[in-house]
Amino acid sequence: MPDLRVGPLVRAVSPDSIVIWAELTAAETVTLRVYTNGIADAPQTVSQRSTMVGGHHYVALELRHLQAATWYTYQLIGASSGEELVQIAALPVAQCFRTLATPSSALASPLRIAYGSCRKAEANQPDALSALGHWLGEHFEQRETAWPHLLLLIGDQIYADEPSASLRQTSPHLGVEATSYEDFCHFYHYAWSADSGVRQALATLPTYMIFDDHEITNNWNSMPTWRSTAIQAGREQMMIDGLVAYWIYQGWGNLIQHTTQHPLLTIMQQAAESGEDALEQLRDYVRRDLYGEVGLRWHYEISSTPPIFVANARTERTATMTEKEEDILAPTRIISRKQTTDLQNWYASDQSTLAILVSSVPVLLPPAIGWLEYLTGQRFWLTKNNRLSQLGLQLARVQQRIAIRAGFDHWPLYPVSWQDLLRLFQQPKDALILSGDVHFSYALAARLMHRPDTDTYLYQFVSTPLQNELSPSDQRKIKLQAWISRWSYGGLKQRILPLAAIDNTVHIDRNLLFENTLAIVTLQADSRGRYIPQQDYLGCINGQLKKIASTTLPAARK
Repeated sequence: MPDLRVGPLVRAVSPDSIVIWAELTAAETVTLRVYTNGIADAPQTVSQRSTMVGGHHYVALELRHLQAATWYTYQLIGASSGEELVQIAALPVAQCFRTLATPSSALASPLRIAYGSCRKAEANQPDALSALGHWLGEHFEQRETAWPHLLLLIGDQIYADEPSASLRQTSPHLGVEATSYEDFCHFYHYAWSADSGVRQALATLPTYMIFDDHEITNNWNSMPTWRSTAIQAGREQMMIDGLVAYWIYQGWGNLIQHTTQHPLLTIMQQAAESGEDALEQLRDYVRRDLYGEVGLRWHYEISSTPPIFVANARTERTATMTEKEEDILAPTRIISRKQTTDLQNWYASDQSTLAILVSSVPVLLPPAIGWLEYLTGQRFWLTKNNRLSQLGLQLARVQQRIAIRAGFDHWPLYPVSWQDLLRLFQQPKDALILSGDVHFSYALAARLMHRPDTDTYLYQFVSTPLQNELSPSDQRKIKLQAWISRWSYGGLKQRILPLAAIDNTVHIDRNLLFENTLAIVTLQADSRGRYIPQQDYLGCINGQLKKIASTTLPAARK
């Protein structure tokens, strides 16, 4: 009789649909039963045969025709036994979810978004995601008024290149990093199944994810030649299997399936019908994407009010398979032309007063760091037939070496994408960017330099890590540059926003927060339909999730 190996996870949600994802211990036809008022009521159901990938068995069941802004409980039932599927030897967790409100009704109530990134899953260390799960259980009766409506895990759900000490103990066969699909599976199993608090959070909150470098390896795709160098070094299969694992454990569940055409989704559906293992087909398609023969879409939209665009800021960076210096040193992109066009169309077509952009790496950094990255990414005198072209080439070589040595790989380093975003923000709409990656938290406000009096706002909010604090030496480096809290570069006037400490024991320095933390952003529309964000940072205090700091917005924006 099959059981659950991982899950269940509540994934993509809309006002009238939900996706529930799980990994099983054996092949099975699974029925999702969803109840409005407990299991005494007749359930709504959908059934699906599991899909086999690398000898593992998965389902991502999508149930439609639900009611908006409504709480449901759910069960996964195995056809072979007619009984509920559970994780063996694991404590039971509450299994429920809430659908999103419709746009017309959402204006009357706030949208609460919890977000964070960078979780190494080290046992016996403060873990904000685990603490969130326990907090949800303690506040179950207040779920309508207190729980987040969405959970965004913005990169580094696993550290495939840095196994935690506790993972090494449970899986001693793992090497220094994941190199095969089976290895990556072990990392996801441990990250999502070993801790009861994490299991509870994922079993109740509609969760969206996007990858960053540690899903595969540090600084993955950070330079134009990184991909070709990695392939020449024999790491092609590691990248392919890491991306296949990302699709199975993260990307698949992001999709509202009945409205999405995705080549990997088609492969999964065909494999479920045939009973064949889909691993080689998935590998073949991902390999074609790796070599630029096809373009896999990893970015997506969330149908919340206000809406959310989740960018893929990792796999579509400028990459070249040639050794031509003019290609290697040319101005770069962090997202492709196609993704840029999708973002521009989404930004322009949506009628909301606020656009929320999610990026695993920050668009706007603390001013001094951001300015240095911006200068490092600029290319001077590289145009052909320019008398200074040779000097431009020499400068570009130096800039690229600096970027590699300093670990620069955020949006300011990529001048083509930076200019694309600058044009985007000129539209008369407020913008809020949510990010992670840097292992310290902050909030920043920016304005267009040529339009300083515009009434629209641009905020960058960062919350990270969930569990993987910076070393003391790295913290000292960050604090050193934090003396500069305001700077103008790249067409934007930027300044760090104040953090109001709630708990005096937490580590705040120059409005930067150095704690394992999760943030909750609350968005409430005013009488004009305009959203003013409120951000609270939650940390682990004596094992409990507590509010430790709040972002203070400019007075005119409150």
